[in-house]
Amino acid sequence: MMGHRVVPIAGMGWSLGVIALVLKSGLIAPSISPPINIQDPLALSVAVLKQAESFKAAAVGVAGVTPNEVLAWRVIFNSPGRDEVFRDLLATGSPSGRLYALAGLWFEDANEFATAATAVRAQGGTVTTVRGCIATRESLRELVHQIESGSWSREFLAARLVNVR
Repeated sequence: MMGHRVVPIAGMGWSLGVIALVLKSGLIAPSISPPINIQDPLALSVAVLKQAESFKAAAVGVAGVTPNEVLAWRVIFNSPGRDEVFRDLLATGSPSGRLYALAGLWFEDANEFATAATAVRAQGGTVTTVRGCIATRESLRELVHQIESGSWSREFLAARLVNVR
């Protein structure tokens, strides 16, 4: 009778012990990244987009939550000097970060945008995209074409899905 209650408790104790040993051993080391001033929303937003691992729509997941990357894009978009920030992000960001930068530059000088779009398109490759509950890999070429149409930029500003692509 008592044995059937002890087994789950002992199993939980074993699991917690293993977790503690793994954490203490250093096998799971935190990633090292440069310090970010979390008091400065613009610097934090730039860091989020520079390190973006995927290109996300304005509403993701079952609940349609606005992802951190889109919130960061909106902070940059509403900041003074956004063009310079997006240009820097275009030059130094991850492939997904460059797509966010391109979406921000869509509102500015058409010639500069076209030059930037050509450069991103020429880099080739694919990135992970997340739209609603669907994550997939898409080519930079196709995503640049979608950004050129303005659908991503309008969606990021509206903070909701605007067009179904």
